[in-house]
Amino acid sequence: MTTGAVVLCGLVLLISAVSKVRGRSDYADFVASVPAFGVPARWIRPFAVLTVVAEFGIALLLLVGFWTAGLVLAAGMFAVLTAVVWRAVSRRSGAVCRCFGRARTTLTHRHTARNAFLLGVAVLGLSAVDNAFDPAVAGLAAAVGVIGAVLVVRFDDLADLIAA
Repeated sequence: MTTGAVVLCGLVLLISAVSKVRGRSDYADFVASVPAFGVPARWIRPFAVLTVVAEFGIALLLLVGFWTAGLVLAAGMFAVLTAVVWRAVSRRSGAVCRCFGRARTTLTHRHTARNAFLLGVAVLGLSAVDNAFDPAVAGLAAAVGVIGAVLVVRFDDLADLIAA
């Protein structure tokens, strides 16, 4: 369970961070999306930088094997993101999802549910950190984590496909 959670959370955070900084326009679009979340003007740039640094940092912790610390921080990050998205949706702020790059999807409660799911994965991963390691189970869990990460990253596309 822990391996799957580490892979899923680590990949989601890494892809999210990379998608925000892969080009000047991507980062500028991300920074421009921040005010809709209620962040005061003077904190927009520091908030954007902190978000990207936290995503890269947590992904790195998970990648190099600091699973407990990484999952604790991932759970904290996903808790904050769940609350922030819920607040933006509840206030009908028109906030746009720049979670994974150029998407221009207005946030809805499905994004709150997605972030709550990620929070749950991180917490469940933490609950199994001390379990015995079985390479076969870890390999299967890692594969499930990769598939889960792809589904989370392509969440808007899948939701639109199902809704249509």
